[in-house]
This record gives sequence, C-alpha cells and structure tokens, in this order.
Amino acid sequence: MTDLAILDVDTHLTDASVDMWRPYLTGADADYLPQVVTHEGTDRLLAGGLLLPKPAGHGVGSPLGIGAAAHVDSVEERLRFMRQMRIERAFLLPGFVGLAALDAPDPTARKTLARAHNQLVYDLASTASEIEFVPVILPDDPQWSIAELRQWRTRTTIRAAVSRPTTHEVRPYRHGLGNPLLRYLVDDGIVLMLHGATGYHQASPVADHFDDYRFTHVFSHPFEQMVALADLFGSGALDAGLRVALVEAGCGWIPWFLDRLQEHFDHTGGCQPIPIDVAELARERLLVSVEPGDPGIATAVAQLGDSLLAFGSDYPHWDAADPEDLTAFSKTHNPDLVHRILYQNAHDFFFKS
Repeated sequence: MTDLAILDVDTHLTDASVDMWRPYLTGADADYLPQVVTHEGTDRLLAGGLLLPKPAGHGVGSPLGIGAAAHVDSVEERLRFMRQMRIERAFLLPGFVGLAALDAPDPTARKTLARAHNQLVYDLASTASEIEFVPVILPDDPQWSIAELRQWRTRTTIRAAVSRPTTHEVRPYRHGLGNPLLRYLVDDGIVLMLHGATGYHQASPVADHFDDYRFTHVFSHPFEQMVALADLFGSGALDAGLRVALVEAGCGWIPWFLDRLQEHFDHTGGCQPIPIDVAELARERLLVSVEPGDPGIATAVAQLGDSLLAFGSDYPHWDAADPEDLTAFSKTHNPDLVHRILYQNAHDFFFKS
C-alpha cells in the first residue's frame, strides 16, 4: 500500500433506492420517481421508462441487476473507503439514474432526472469536503445544460461536468464547439468528463450488437470513447481548448487509436487533411483514468508521456480497486510515475488549469 496522497477521479453514487430520490422528485416530478422492481427474479431500477441495467437483448447489462454496485449506506461509509485507500479527494460520478438520464427516450425525463441527480449529489458532497461535486449535463440540450451549470456555479466551484460518450444518440459531440454547451465549457474552464456504462440503453456502436453481457462490457466503454474522441478531435473542439477526461475505459487502446487518427487526418485518399498534432493535443487536453492493474500503462506512458494518466477506483462497483491493487501498483512502477498517476496528474488537470 502506497503512503502517497491519492486523487480518485472515478467513484460512483449508489442510488438504487426510492427513498433516496423521493425528496428530489416531488409534485409533478414525482411521476419520474425511480423504482426498484423485480424483473425475472432480479432486482433492477426503473427510471425514465428504462429497466436498469438492461435485462436482455442487444446491449444487455449486468445479470446482477442493481447488485452490480454494492450499496453505500452513508457518506461515512464512503469516507471509510477513502481513508482505507488513502484517497484525499474523490470525484463523485453518477450511478444508475445519472447515467441513464442521458438515454431516457423522453426529453422531459432526461432533464428531470438529471436535475434531481445534481441536487442529490450536491447535497451529499456538501457534507464532506473530500467529495468533489460533478454535475450531469445533457449534450443534446445545451441551453438546459448551460443554465444548470450557471446556477450551480453561483453556489460552488464546478471543475468538471459529466456526460456520456454516447447517449440516446451515437454521436452527441459531432458538432464540436458548434454545440453551445461545449463552447461554454471551454470559456468557463470546465472539464468534460466522459463516462460510459454497460446496459444503460445508450446508442453503443459496437456493444449494441451483442446480447451477452461479457461482450457488451468488453466493447461498451472504450469503443464509445473512441466515437466521442473522433468527433472532438475532428471537429476542432480539442484544438480550440476543450479539456476532456476519459473515465473507466482503460488506456491500452489510446496510443493505437490516436496514431490511427493522426494517420487519417494527415492523408486519406480524396479527403482534405486535418492539420492538427493528435498526440500533442492529447498531452495538453486529455486525462485518462486507469485502474492500478491496467496492462496498457507502460505503453501509454512510453508513447504519450507521464502526464496523461490518473487513478480511478471505480468504487463501489464489482470490479473496483482495493488496497492490494495499490500495493502491487507501487511495486510495479517507479515512484515518480506512481505519484503522477495517483495524484499529481489529476491535481494539475483539475485544480491548476
């Protein structure tokens, strides 16, 4: 176990509880109150008209249902995990409702659930300075999202906002800074955190072709991030200053994918070149979360430098990191790189930019 301070850029709310949501969805909004239901013997969450995780069919989610994420009973339980791991600060990203809000078929449900999620997480984060509040935004509704961020900025510091690489549509970032929301993030210095999920009814370009959770989980996160990155690089959004954190998709694919993008931006028969340096932009504008045992760390560092990667625990999901993982990580890599990944890179990206 390392003695170094740690910044964790990937922890999750656990929110499969009707009582948790009841104070935030009242009056007319009570129609959108999430419910825990039993579907074919497994407990799942019903939110925005969607069963979560998706129980069957193409793009299927975990057979564990809401058991895919261990329930965290209190802020104190979350802080105990952080103390055990020596985590100084943790970014609290969405659970079931916040991630599924982006995929709900009804636009009113999307806004209602996202707004309720943001208020709930703000209230939770307000009880512990170690927890970073990260509001959900909706890329398909830039005006709502900008208004939501503006009202939160009157109450607290917003370093990052979270969305999905694919939502109910495959390419929500294809217009780059032509989307007023992305322009707002650049102008206000807010990081766009992209976090996928499996079985949340998102338009996943590869995972949606499989009806086996093993394969939907393999393909969902990295391939969804590739789609978003292609649009953000190709549209000029990163070149224009957008900073993006890619969360829970690993890093082994990053060098190959960026090199392939560069090749095609430089020369693809019959197409005009896109005159950007993809690798240099990645070093300046991207942060990529990794878990301690990620086998791609050495290659990513060798090709892109030691400032790209940051630690994400994925707490409290079934595959979350634990203290033994950190011990093995600190023995596998040199101390400077360990410090950079566990703390310094995320600190520089979110707190010094």
